Amino acid sequence: MKVYDDFLSKKDFEFVRHNMLGSQFPWKQATVMNPKVDDMLCDEIDNIQFCNWIYRDYEPKGPEFGIVQPIISHPELKVCSIHRIKANLNLRTSKIIKHGFHRDGTGSFMVAIYYVNTNDGYTEFEDGTQVESIENRLLVFDSSLMHTGTTCTNAKVRCVINFNYHYGA
Repeated sequence: MKVYDDFLSKKDFEFVRHNMLGSQFPWKQATVMNPKVDDMLCDEIDNIQFCNWIYRDYEPKGPEFGIVQPIISHPELKVCSIHRIKANLNLRTSKIIKHGFHRDGTGSFMVAIYYVNTNDGYTEFEDGTQVESIENRLLVFDSSLMHTGTTCTNAKVRCVINFNYHYGA
């Protein structure tokens, strides 16, 4: 597991943040966990988020793919192929809600979570490690690690972009 603070240049970070949190970004309502197969830690009523599948089924799903170019082209990631890219937005709640531990699909690949805004939400791993949501932070870890996201209580939203990818030398 590796954490990169100030991952993007100020200009690239502001481009990503402006587009992701702007009024024109096309968010769609979805569940966080699949209650039929996942071990949810939250009530069904709290199993909600807004998302956008930016890249799926081996292709970009819309013009939003341009927003994440500064991240996937960053030399530190060494991206050679992409499984998926999904943006997640959770609304503020009165208390922190953990959704449930999971893996991002099957197979062996890397997971990167880019934190678009700072808030008191976090990513937690099964061993208890927590990574705070700090804007322009990137967390990279192996897909075998069980993790969960949360809501936040001190900002209107918690926004992250989740990348599943293979890397090269």
